[in-house]
Amino acid sequence: MDKRDFWVGTYTGAAGGGKGIYRVRRGPDGALGDLTLAGEAVSRSPSYLAVHPSRDVVYAVREEDAGGVLAYAVTSGRLQEIGRRDAGSLPCHLSVRPGGEHLIVADYGSGTVRAVPLGADGGFVGEPDVVPGRGSGPRKDRQEGPHAHASAHAPDGTILTTDLGADLVRSLRIEDGGLRLVGETALPPGYGPRHLTLHPSGHVYVLTELAAAVLVLRPAEGAGGYARLDQVAESPLTADPVSGDTLGAAIKLGAGGRYVYTSTRGADLVTAHRVLDEGAALAPVADAESGGHWPRDLHVDGEWLYAANERSGSIATFRIGADGVPTPTGTSLEVPSPVCIVPV
Repeated sequence: MDKRDFWVGTYTGAAGGGKGIYRVRRGPDGALGDLTLAGEAVSRSPSYLAVHPSRDVVYAVREEDAGGVLAYAVTSGRLQEIGRRDAGSLPCHLSVRPGGEHLIVADYGSGTVRAVPLGADGGFVGEPDVVPGRGSGPRKDRQEGPHAHASAHAPDGTILTTDLGADLVRSLRIEDGGLRLVGETALPPGYGPRHLTLHPSGHVYVLTELAAAVLVLRPAEGAGGYARLDQVAESPLTADPVSGDTLGAAIKLGAGGRYVYTSTRGADLVTAHRVLDEGAALAPVADAESGGHWPRDLHVDGEWLYAANERSGSIATFRIGADGVPTPTGTSLEVPSPVCIVPV
């Protein structure tokens, strides 16, 4: 297998031991190495990253109370800051529109979602358009107000966002150059939706942080595409029951759409879920230890899976077998406070 490079976002300063954004390289055996500090951001906590679909530009949140987003040009493997914009409190997730025209930012602390216009070169142009959050949930320790957490892009152009605090999936669209709310889908109270991904069948898989479950949704009849969704199934987050303080973290689609992979903090597990009924259901089939403590992001790249274990300061490598089950390779790269891993 050819070598491949990845960017790694980290917690820095008071939030963690990272120094900024790192670059790592995968060798032919799947193991990661050649750790390099590509963009120093000691006090900014560039925890979550996204890359432009056609330009050598990397985006990072500044996950702070007075948050922001940063844009970096890639030059000879290094990152050079080319722009910044303010965000809401504690921005925690980024995604880029498939055409590269906007950066979508989820602000956990303030519950807002914003669309930052991007120019032809991938840099910031103009100011963000903001949709405020609203609502709360039954968990007063975590759901006292809205907490936007992630975004994904549906085939019809709808931007789907999760709100952990209000137990909602919100449907947004770019209309007349601005970000507009076009619908909301209520999820079971207290579940706390965190991350989501779309299956090629059109179903939406939502990982819930507080209920240790994955929900399967599909566009509601007569709703106009993904403006509103119906829940069609619910699946456990792990194959075997877990106890204690466990929190769902990430969900990623496997190659070919036959499996989905999730991470669970506390129990420190990576779980393979088989896709059933042409995407309409999921079944967890195997758990694997995450190779460290407090796994957050996952990245699936063909036969390889990588788990960023924040609190143990490591990224563990797994090989995905023909049965879809990830097996630890026994190799792990030390990276301070890793949160997110994305391919260069």
